[in-house]
Amino acid sequence: MANSNFEMTGKISLPKESDKFHPYTDTVYDSGWEKKRLLFNTICGDNSHLLSVEAGAFSDGHGDIYTYTKGSVDSSGKKEKGKSISIPFKERLTSKLLPEVAEFKKFVIDLEKPNRRYKLENFSEKIKNGTSLTDEDLKEVGVENESLIDEALEKSNKKRHEFISEWDFIDFIKKILDSGKYKDNKFFIRGNIDCSYSDNKQKIYKNYTPTRIYLAADDAEETSTATFNLLYGADAFDDMSIDETGKYFVNGFVMHYDNNRKANIPVPTTITIPAAKEDSDEKEKKKIPVICKKFEVSDDTYKELGVVVDMLNGAQKTEITPDMLTDEQKEDLECGLITEEDIIKEMGGSVYGERIQEYRFNKIARGFSKGRNDSIYTADDMVIKPIEGTGVDETEDLFEDEDDSDL
Repeated sequence: MANSNFEMTGKISLPKESDKFHPYTDTVYDSGWEKKRLLFNTICGDNSHLLSVEAGAFSDGHGDIYTYTKGSVDSSGKKEKGKSISIPFKERLTSKLLPEVAEFKKFVIDLEKPNRRYKLENFSEKIKNGTSLTDEDLKEVGVENESLIDEALEKSNKKRHEFISEWDFIDFIKKILDSGKYKDNKFFIRGNIDCSYSDNKQKIYKNYTPTRIYLAADDAEETSTATFNLLYGADAFDDMSIDETGKYFVNGFVMHYDNNRKANIPVPTTITIPAAKEDSDEKEKKKIPVICKKFEVSDDTYKELGVVVDMLNGAQKTEITPDMLTDEQKEDLECGLITEEDIIKEMGGSVYGERIQEYRFNKIARGFSKGRNDSIYTADDMVIKPIEGTGVDETEDLFEDEDDSDL
């Protein structure tokens, strides 16, 4: 159960393996339980994120997968919620119940180009209704003549892969990465931010777990954002280092479900708000104080606000400014021996600053247009309580020739 999610658009690859780091592991325990884990990079412009998928099952294939059915509407028009069902692990790819599984319980990989299948479906319907396609229509979907539209649609449908278990999801992601066929392609990825707490190490572990992976357009903007509900109190807003860093900080918490406890835990989460630059327009200068005000609390209550943040993890590209120039460049510029355009061109138009790892405020999340909410939480709820009655702690530190015709 995740209270935070992310969206990324970028290129994916396997990290370099070393003696201490293995991007893919497959471990079989004495009990017969087999555990697979895959770690892969997603490069989104200037930012790099490590995503992880874990899967477990008994090696002999016994056991069940527990999932939910789709919601429905009865004869009177009343909506009914989906029901819990179990599917034998051995039948996870063949069960007659698969069409009934709710969409939110599926793991999806779609290797079709964005919008191509939708266009093929429309063109197929047009042909059935007696409408001929134009040369431009055929060019849009890369088909030579309209007699091949249905065949192209059938092949397109086969590029969408749905799984009800991470077991098969992890295998197919690895197949994509190992094939090398998509090393230059961009992908749009959705997933959950999962957190767990180690009582032994008194440390929180955070994983970015994908659930849906789609082929993206070649010209798609590379971005990475996260969405979550931030809880914060009177001491959350920090403007003490604004002159030094050029940023405001909000130190709050996000509730995450911890499997070890079978309950939510408060995960400390900081977001940054960049101060307006001196040359910013009036709208930007007015916007920053409005954002900051949303995180100021004058009493002992905890507020809740849904936010969308940019996930920064890497050296960020920045525009060239006069303070980046050498004394010689400044002197030559002043004497007219070189122009600003020459310098900018020589330096590639931009340079990279220091490495940054932070959640930077982007906008208010959907559902909070009316503003922040009063929460039921208190300061006591922002402390992780130890698990009572057990000394077991299985939390792990992430860092301690196949047929590919369906790719």
